[in-house]
Amino acid sequence: MASWKVALIDQSTDGVPEAELEQIATALQQQVDNDFAPAWGVRADISVLPAHSAAPAGTWPIKIIDALEGAGGVHLDKDGVPYAEAVIGSQLSIAASHELLEMLADPWGNRFTPAADIEPGSLGRPVFYLVEVGDPCEVFSYETAGVKVSDFILPSYYDPEATGRVDFLGKLEGPLPGTVPAGCYISWIDPQDGNWHQQRPDGTFVTASAEAGSNPRDDRDRAFGGDDPDLHNVRKFL
Repeated sequence: MASWKVALIDQSTDGVPEAELEQIATALQQQVDNDFAPAWGVRADISVLPAHSAAPAGTWPIKIIDALEGAGGVHLDKDGVPYAEAVIGSQLSIAASHELLEMLADPWGNRFTPAADIEPGSLGRPVFYLVEVGDPCEVFSYETAGVKVSDFILPSYYDPEATGRVDFLGKLEGPLPGTVPAGCYISWIDPQDGNWHQQRPDGTFVTASAEAGSNPRDDRDRAFGGDDPDLHNVRKFL
């Protein structure tokens, strides 16, 4: 099983109490070990580093920051090194959980899984979904170790024959091409037209030209003109 080192680093102006960050780190560790790793086959050793410090080589940082243009968090990579950012505030632990799990499942933003197209009129033809484990169920959360963390999809979400839960909490109605709940979203490439497609949090469907670049996740963000839900105000973290 793959395992990575991840560290929470407070870079916010007002600062997060160290005890709170340690509690969040403990909850994230428990979520990864008990819930996420058995499903996705990847884990992490999670620590807290001193405020405003730099992550050592081989450690992926989750930076606690003041704001992200209205978003709760984002996960990206720079020079091949994955990192995440989570906004300080009442939803910090959920944002950190969401971005951690997505970073572990797809560190470099290039993982796709085939499944049936959910767009009306597509007749369920095969397309390729960008694996973002928190996005299709991001309005749901649960508590572990006294801290709220994000729901996440299971690999069975992409299997049309799957029965039982397809997200950890069992909130989704079923696997693709099932409905994506209001407030959540999903992105994919349709090989028939070569374009990016997305169901937005308001339920609408949008399309943008796909252009090869640094990695598919960045290509998607660029294709939608920077107006990607990871970067803007769609996170509700209920």
